[in-house]
Amino acid sequence: MSQIRLVVREATNDWSGTLHYSEADQAIAALSADPVTLTELELAVRRFDDPAAHHKFFACLAPGLNDEPYDAGLIVIDLIARLVVVDSTASTPTATAWLCYDDDKTGKEVGIRYHLADDWLFTSDRDNWQSLAEQRRQKLSEQPVINARAVFYGRPLLEHIAREVFARYPRQEEIITKAVDQNQYEEDPHAVTIRQIHADWLLTPHSDLGGACPREIAMARRDHLTWDLQDRCEQWSKENRCPPGLEETSHAFLYGGFGIHELVTYYDLVRDLLWLCWKRLEEVAKASRLESLTLGDFLNDEIPRLEAEREEWLDTPNPEFSMRTPRSIIHRERVRLPEVMSRHEAIVDPDCPCCQMNADMPGPMFWHLDGCNMDDEFAFDIYCTTREEWDKEQREHEEFDRRFNAEQAERKRMGLVDPRYGEENPDNIWSRSVFVNNTADVPLGIRLFGVGCHLSEIIVNLRESAQGQADSEMAQQHIDQLNRDFGNLREILQNTEASLAVALMDPVLNHFTTSLDEVALAYPDLNNKCESLTKEIHKLLEPPSSRSSWEEDGEIPF
Repeated sequence: MSQIRLVVREATNDWSGTLHYSEADQAIAALSADPVTLTELELAVRRFDDPAAHHKFFACLAPGLNDEPYDAGLIVIDLIARLVVVDSTASTPTATAWLCYDDDKTGKEVGIRYHLADDWLFTSDRDNWQSLAEQRRQKLSEQPVINARAVFYGRPLLEHIAREVFARYPRQEEIITKAVDQNQYEEDPHAVTIRQIHADWLLTPHSDLGGACPREIAMARRDHLTWDLQDRCEQWSKENRCPPGLEETSHAFLYGGFGIHELVTYYDLVRDLLWLCWKRLEEVAKASRLESLTLGDFLNDEIPRLEAEREEWLDTPNPEFSMRTPRSIIHRERVRLPEVMSRHEAIVDPDCPCCQMNADMPGPMFWHLDGCNMDDEFAFDIYCTTREEWDKEQREHEEFDRRFNAEQAERKRMGLVDPRYGEENPDNIWSRSVFVNNTADVPLGIRLFGVGCHLSEIIVNLRESAQGQADSEMAQQHIDQLNRDFGNLREILQNTEASLAVALMDPVLNHFTTSLDEVALAYPDLNNKCESLTKEIHKLLEPPSSRSSWEEDGEIPF
């Protein structure tokens, strides 16, 4: 029993046929791309199909609705009602699951994860699914499809910026006086006003958005897009190939919502346009033309200028985005493809051992944006959907800080030290690098990373100690030698030929420790660190105990 009846429903057409149950599971996984037609579903299923295949995946489907179970059962996919009916003895697909297949090259099973959007409904009610589908279709038809980006990037945004900047600019003295009187701000009051205009735009309901505010629209499908991009990253890493993206004509590309990358770039765009508009009024004020300027004249001149500035900003390579253009970042996220870079492109400092370890890792490196540089206010938060979530998170942060500070104060009062914090423990010689417990029970790769972290700190110290060109050249010679030694150690530990690794291990370790001795001799202040790192290196190959500490305690570490 491996065949199954599959029904796919579009807005006005129904399709039915039989296929292998595993192919029906692929079709359900393809719903993560939010297709609304059979053609879009055909393209979306290629994400989980053999890239070399040229056959039409749904060639087995014919026009018409036939929901009679066949062999292993029935699966119905209503693309408009966003409904999946599963009545099968062969599999039980769900909204979040793994597709597993055997890799012909490695002979191993590979699992590809997928996440459907939260508004997909799964049911096993084969007898009443049609009435349920019609109810959902009717309800969803009452929600008009909105081209949100026409509002987010178009005249509504630009008019809000120009109008609000014009209205608030002349009142700066009042704002400054109020801020000083209430002791509210320690920053530029102009920046406070800019931030408030930005927040007002995001939190004010807009008729062109069906009465929703831009922030609601922006956050509505963030989780789904985030998961879909994460799943594509994992898939790319496992299959070592870029998965297919969405078509630019697809419904999901045009109306599929906003992901984190677009939310971050949009924040920067709006903020830059606000400052450009503000500076234009500063120029007008300096020319003593502000009093005679009307709102209508300002809007007529400023909105076309902001349109041009918007386009230039979107198409200009940005150093903050690793010289990507904002438009390319937004586009790639909308077609559901991760931002990727080569391992060597990811190296920030070629002398950094940790960067070199990253470059040794297999597979592609993925590049991500987050909201770390955005204002810490609810309006700009890209992780909490509702005000209640944000308020709860703020309370949790405040409680954590209170408890942490109280704990640290009590430890200080009692004269206790914590080896995790170098500034509290005078015996801890490492002040900049991460502390890794260098015991045999810690995985070798983690301990090797700890060696790299401490070596990075020594390299930083060597750079700081250099005085003049001659000292800099000598320090760089030591740095280059230490990196060569660390590279040799990594290569030996990654070597699959055991006899060769055993034969070369002692010479590599001895050469590494000799280089550290030379650094300690040339730079006496680094003697303790070099000695400590030497001990770490020689402990790398100690075998683990038969039972780890967490097993003995009966607890699983997280």
